[in-house]
Amino acid sequence: MKSKFNVFLLSFAHLTHDIYTSYLAPVLPLLIQKLGISVTEASLLEVIRRAPALLNPYLALIISRKDIRFFTIISPLSTAILMSLIGIAPNYIILIILLFLAGISAQIFHISTPAIVKEVTPKMGFGMSMFMVGGELARTISPLIVSAAISLWGLEGLLKTIFFAVFASIFLWWQLSKIKGDFTPKAKQKADFKIFIEYKNFFLIIAGFMFFQSFAKIFFSFYLPLYLTHIGETLTKANISLSFFQFFAIIGTFVSGNIADKIGNKKTLIISTFLAIISMPIFIFFNLIYIPLIFLGLTLFSTGPVMLSIIHHQKNSTALNGIYMMLAFLIPAFVTFIIGILSDIIGLNNVAYVGFLSLFIALFFAMRIKES
Repeated sequence: MKSKFNVFLLSFAHLTHDIYTSYLAPVLPLLIQKLGISVTEASLLEVIRRAPALLNPYLALIISRKDIRFFTIISPLSTAILMSLIGIAPNYIILIILLFLAGISAQIFHISTPAIVKEVTPKMGFGMSMFMVGGELARTISPLIVSAAISLWGLEGLLKTIFFAVFASIFLWWQLSKIKGDFTPKAKQKADFKIFIEYKNFFLIIAGFMFFQSFAKIFFSFYLPLYLTHIGETLTKANISLSFFQFFAIIGTFVSGNIADKIGNKKTLIISTFLAIISMPIFIFFNLIYIPLIFLGLTLFSTGPVMLSIIHHQKNSTALNGIYMMLAFLIPAFVTFIIGILSDIIGLNNVAYVGFLSLFIALFFAMRIKES
């Protein structure tokens, strides 16, 4: 049943789920202090959380044989429980286990739910934009929830925030069960990495774009609180700045899908990357915070729904989405780890220069992407 209400419902599911997956960045300075770990070890936590993306091609094959609505309903709750437990993790090993399990839950959600969006949205660009808006809104709200929870109950108090996920899963079950339709693929999906071999050139170009764009994207979306606390700002102000950045990412995410419906996906990627190249020097060279974060939020996250739209315009879209989601989680994880190592060696200030230069290479790959 194609309707905007169903699209908004799935965006709400994305909002609920990603509020909890976004807990790590805001609490990272406290985890470093509590466990006595380095920036490199801290960056490895995000790698661990994203590592289950390696299973995506197989998870996509399993999910495509079931009613995918079940996974959309249950995964926000399972992710919420696991991510809320990181505040009471007694040591680094337990923290790694919790994040790995949360990563599996997150992969299941991000494989299954876009496939439902594809079935219920009136227009692909609009549907994917609204779905991604839910995720960006979550990353805007999450630092504020974390700051409030820590202020009231301490780091261990994160566990008290899971009530929202319980309500959301019940609400999703109530609403999604009303949607009529066959939510298993009508065409036989190709399995494993066979789909990657067939589309290897397509994915190599997409992977190149995602890799080089991620240096700037991860610096602001994951390391911003750590960077700002290192230069003397409070954790509260750092998390507010992250929310400010993510707020404009919501706008960029929503607008990009609608623009892509009008001018095309490739042109939208090129324009957004070019604007990010113009915006980032303002942050680096003029030591401003909020003005450049507006433009960087608008541009760096605008590519998500565009890429999803490109993927879901292909044949074997469920299997392709599994490969894409694997790349979408693993590449940022790898870049996060690289930035962590570079931060310990050359400092976060100099990592910003690396992110800026990488955007030029990302622009080159954007120009070579084929939409179908």
